[in-house]
Amino acid sequence: MEKQKIAIIGGGIAGLTFSIALDPEKFECHIFEKKENFGEVGAAISVFPNALSVLKELGMMEDILKTAGELKKIILKTAKGKTMSITEPKGEFPILCIHRADLHAVLLKHANAKLYENHGLSSIEELPSNKMKLNFENGESKEFDVVVGADGIHSAVRKYVINDGAPIFRGYNIWRGVIKTDFAIGHGSETMGKNQRVGIVPIKDGVYGWWATCNEELMQDDEPEGTRNKLMRLFAGWHHPIPMFMEKTEVIIKNSLSDRIPTKGWSKNNAVLIGDAAHPTTPNLGQGGCTAIEGAYLLAKCIEKYGTTKTAYDRYESLHFDRAKEINQESLRLGKLGQLSNPILIALRNLVFFLTPSSVSVKLLSKYFDRRVTKIEV
Repeated sequence: MEKQKIAIIGGGIAGLTFSIALDPEKFECHIFEKKENFGEVGAAISVFPNALSVLKELGMMEDILKTAGELKKIILKTAKGKTMSITEPKGEFPILCIHRADLHAVLLKHANAKLYENHGLSSIEELPSNKMKLNFENGESKEFDVVVGADGIHSAVRKYVINDGAPIFRGYNIWRGVIKTDFAIGHGSETMGKNQRVGIVPIKDGVYGWWATCNEELMQDDEPEGTRNKLMRLFAGWHHPIPMFMEKTEVIIKNSLSDRIPTKGWSKNNAVLIGDAAHPTTPNLGQGGCTAIEGAYLLAKCIEKYGTTKTAYDRYESLHFDRAKEINQESLRLGKLGQLSNPILIALRNLVFFLTPSSVSVKLLSKYFDRRVTKIEV
């Protein structure tokens, strides 16, 4: 029997995971990346137990552990460095922190797919044969049995499937970087100030990832002072090592914090959405990439069981939509808390964090960390 051909639009975490999870004996995957090469930006990503269980199931645990560090303790701090809470999650799987490029490299190594660079999608056509015709920006056209949209928050496939316009900017931007130090911090942290936050996560061997947010206009220009000087001005007086990290980081990336209102209907004909194309979220729970891994795995298993049918796509959505919606809404809520600018509300927020027992924090987090999609009956 001839293998069905599946086009995966987007060569990021979701698309690569889907290709790995799908049975290569029955399906032939082709991954199309609009950039000039398959790769990731210089930033850190946390791989929580819910996603790590999938990566282990797919045979990638050993490779992940080679370049990842474990996050054993998370400390919530004020800008001056005062501890508001300490959380030490414990469970079947650790929380790992890894450079996004290293995680991407592991996924790329295991991908069961033919890879195409410089293939930005321009449009999708439905053919009488039920095949999907893909037209690319480079002038090429190709036909496939199925199209999987894994092309992020600005997804071209989502425009075909849902067409709900532009993402929603949530009022703050984020800067990210990775730095190698000659000292060990020994924990991960999130520091909250007035309409600004900073997070630090340990990667491995003295390498740390950091991010910083500030309320401002959509992708507000950092000139004329420049990104580094702007950050050092915004976060002057914040506790060590925040100013030093910003001063010494060689490459700093800036993005807007945007998402979409959770919307059902992730498939149309033989096109289906996964990852940020289906359920983009702000990064305040650290679950964006993790939820993408979960969803990619679920879709692969639904297709293996039900074939490339509406039954498969609907079953995948029914198993994953409520989960993705809850993460979207909780992450949005946490972002609003973190970006508060009213001094009275900030004081109340900090007091709540001071008074909340760590056991309560662990219980709240476990709701997201403890899910095991590998054990769900699709």
